Amino acid sequence: MTLPLRRNTNYHLLWGSQALSELGAQISVFALPLLVLMLTDSAVDAGAAGAVSALTRLVVLVPAGALIDRWHRKRIMLLCELARVPMMVGLALMLLGDGVAFGYILAVAVVDGAAAAMFAPAEEAALPQVVAKEQLPTAVSVSAARSYLATLAGPGIGGFLFTAHKALPFLVNGVTYAGSFVMLLFLRLKGPGGAGTAGARRSLVGEIGEGVGWIWRRPVIRASMAVAVGVSVCFNALYLIVLTLAQRAKIPAAEIGAIGVLVGAGGLAGALLAPRMHRLLTPRAAIILLGWLGAGLTPLLLVRTSGYLFGAVLAAIAFLAPTVQTAVVTYQMALTPDRLRGRVSAALGLAGGVAGAAGPLLGGLLVDAAGPAQAVLSCAGVLLLAALAAGVSPALRAFTSVHGTPEADEAPSLSPSSVPSVADPADAAGPEPTSATSEPLER
Repeated sequence: MTLPLRRNTNYHLLWGSQALSELGAQISVFALPLLVLMLTDSAVDAGAAGAVSALTRLVVLVPAGALIDRWHRKRIMLLCELARVPMMVGLALMLLGDGVAFGYILAVAVVDGAAAAMFAPAEEAALPQVVAKEQLPTAVSVSAARSYLATLAGPGIGGFLFTAHKALPFLVNGVTYAGSFVMLLFLRLKGPGGAGTAGARRSLVGEIGEGVGWIWRRPVIRASMAVAVGVSVCFNALYLIVLTLAQRAKIPAAEIGAIGVLVGAGGLAGALLAPRMHRLLTPRAAIILLGWLGAGLTPLLLVRTSGYLFGAVLAAIAFLAPTVQTAVVTYQMALTPDRLRGRVSAALGLAGGVAGAAGPLLGGLLVDAAGPAQAVLSCAGVLLLAALAAGVSPALRAFTSVHGTPEADEAPSLSPSSVPSVADPADAAGPEPTSATSEPLER
């Protein structure tokens, strides 16, 4: 009998450790630019700290997946938290003393970005080991809700702590990382898959290539990933466009703040309801609905200049986004062999990171080159294309379940004599069991 999630101690330890880690990270994401502005009075320096962290994360994500498949995932997560705790606490202690050099702040950003790049794919790759396959949609959607909660709560907590004393946000962040470390000590996970064994190990570049090749040979994963990245770029671009429209129209600060609150609330509600949405909509239908809804609502941004209207439109799009995200991630988790999960998760994370960075840049370029109205309509066009692509793409037409199955992912066999390729025997056997009971566990 499958253990219910509410009684699954391993799942709660994994979820709770990442919840603490994400909350602390969001506190620092808000407080770090404020600290740099206070110390240097330079917007360029404040932006540099965030850019260095984001760039480090993208660079580390390239080899991260292969390393996660080589090493024990629990140990990776422990080391990530162990590296971040002294950096954050050290920053807080310096601020309590004589001050801190800008170079140390950049070092904190680098360590934090690198650790985040390793921690997130390791946690995602470990999830199928601690929950049953049929529980993955619920587990993934609850993880998405955790991220929205951290995004909503983190800035407010960070601002309150920073007002009390500039050292407090980073001290609290160090405590959250330490709490995550303690929780992970009690987590039970099996060891690395085939990529980590002595006989099977190849070069790091070869292992990265194997993960990319595996994704490329899976039409459903490849197509759904492309659509998800396109929608993510468009949404991030829209967010910047909306903020630009609000600022140029001199909308009150309270209304501008409401935009972020409404977007976060919409995403959180969508994440909490995602399991129920999966029972009502197939993944392909969810993608089509998200595309049509976004394309239909986005032009409303040009009807009236109001922070509440802007927030409501973006919140409606954000409401459906977790349903699509959960479908893509769950399908990938269920279908991917355990020996490749780190590489596949890192590749998807890298694509998401690039989309998050490219969206605001493209939005800014569109606003400056063509004007806000053309920028909004361009985003509506992208969302419409996503809906049309989901309707006509042969791969996405087969995307009717959040659970990965060879039948849904591969072309049907043309003859009884067809046999799987011997070059990739692990894939021919289908997904590996998600239960960790068949291999020794490490506490």
